[in-house]
Amino acid sequence: MQTILKHLFEEFCSSTTIHGMHYIGASKTLLGRIGWMIAFVFSVLCCGMLIQNVYQKWDNNPVIVSFDDAPTPVWKIPFPAITVCPEDKISADVMNFTEDFYTHFHTNKTLRENRLDRLMAVLQICDGFFHMNSFYGGKYPNETKEVVSFIDEVLIRSSVMCGYEDESCNEGRISETLTEDGICFTYNGFSAKDMFNDGVLHDQYEYLSETRTAVNWSMENGYAPGTPFETYPLRGTGYALPLQFELERDTRDMEEYCTGRHRFKIILHSPDEYPLPFAKHLMISLDQDVEIAIRPEILVTSENLLSYSPNRRQCFFNNERQLKFFRVYNQNNCELECITNYTLKVCGCVRFSMPRTEETRVCSTAEQQCIKEAYRVLQMYSKDQVMACNCMSACSSIKFHTEISQSANDKASYELRLGIFYGKPFDSGAFGFYTPVKFFYRETEFLSMRRGELFGLTDFIANCGGILGLCLGISFVSLVELLYYCAALPLLLVKEGTCHNGKVVIVIVKEKSGDGRF
Repeated sequence: MQTILKHLFEEFCSSTTIHGMHYIGASKTLLGRIGWMIAFVFSVLCCGMLIQNVYQKWDNNPVIVSFDDAPTPVWKIPFPAITVCPEDKISADVMNFTEDFYTHFHTNKTLRENRLDRLMAVLQICDGFFHMNSFYGGKYPNETKEVVSFIDEVLIRSSVMCGYEDESCNEGRISETLTEDGICFTYNGFSAKDMFNDGVLHDQYEYLSETRTAVNWSMENGYAPGTPFETYPLRGTGYALPLQFELERDTRDMEEYCTGRHRFKIILHSPDEYPLPFAKHLMISLDQDVEIAIRPEILVTSENLLSYSPNRRQCFFNNERQLKFFRVYNQNNCELECITNYTLKVCGCVRFSMPRTEETRVCSTAEQQCIKEAYRVLQMYSKDQVMACNCMSACSSIKFHTEISQSANDKASYELRLGIFYGKPFDSGAFGFYTPVKFFYRETEFLSMRRGELFGLTDFIANCGGILGLCLGISFVSLVELLYYCAALPLLLVKEGTCHNGKVVIVIVKEKSGDGRF
């Protein structure tokens, strides 16, 4: 067998296309063979190190994000959903928060049961000052009844209106949305049917009052071909026809104690995202003329990455990641569900605005400090919980960047125009504050981005082939040679040998030498 292997090795060295092997077999001296073997081994090591680097690049960075070649018109995407959350939340016609609070905590008087329950519910949308245990937190009852019903009862509903320059969009366009700031007002958002999974949420109250459903649109596929322009979610056309919100505040409803701020929070988000005022919002002051120019940023993913694992491409397609409450996967919805689950785990209950099942309890006013602490711990310290949530970006997503311009409101013009309706000069100071906000696309076209394949399998094989060819002169034919001499030829010789007493005898015949001997 040793003779056979030696013969095969010599024949391989003399005929192979791999660089260096011929010189190892043909060298006449031992020193020459050792030298060529060292050079060959060094080349193999260098080749291995370079191929390892190529593999790491292929495994760790297979994806690149680049701009599309052609611009996308704004009418191919939905106009952003706009959620407005007034900082003043309590109607003076329904409740005097300051009076009820001081009556209960600083006098010997006792509020009627209904007024006390309403006070405890409204306190959950007031500042964190009221939930510090060192002040009032330890004095709240351990149970709070009908939180959402009482918040809905004191809501100021006439504070947000919308329209275009020549028509009103208020008819069925503004819906109510339940958030951690209480009840906010949303334009162009998903309905509960499109937002949530069936049969999971409790039926105590509605999170979204929107009734229109999305027609022929999804974040991954966009609008289906042939879809009429007037469809839902609504589309915009650019700066020529801006959408205008009219934010009003009656001076009587400007409660000084509950929040201490008289502004409006505005959240611009994709229609399929549930609004999170605490995470991302714009602040709009009273008595200002405001213009908000919108610049959309869309990121889509090439179909070439479908075969990649989510961790390699760093995103989820909608069918790869199923959420418990939400029908559509995106990072925003996943984070809300993550916060909800962590709050339930730590506090044994959830905030009134969080999605919950029938069995989950709503936290009382006394437990609001636990919720705030759960928020803080999750965002700053609980890395294991964040990793367990695994809220990577969606493979198709849209963000809306904004540029804000504002100036002092022209009250004189506003009063003159309103005076026509009242038949006499109108004093806006006695009425309250008026803040018009215009929304429009900054451009009629924009460049979207695409997540594509940077370094695929073909590129990996080509790079490996180049390294093997540079260091060792190896090609595909060389690999066939190795397979032939290392496996096929030995098996062929064994098969053609003669078997005696259970042993294989292989006869090697050398060609006749010059002196007549074999």
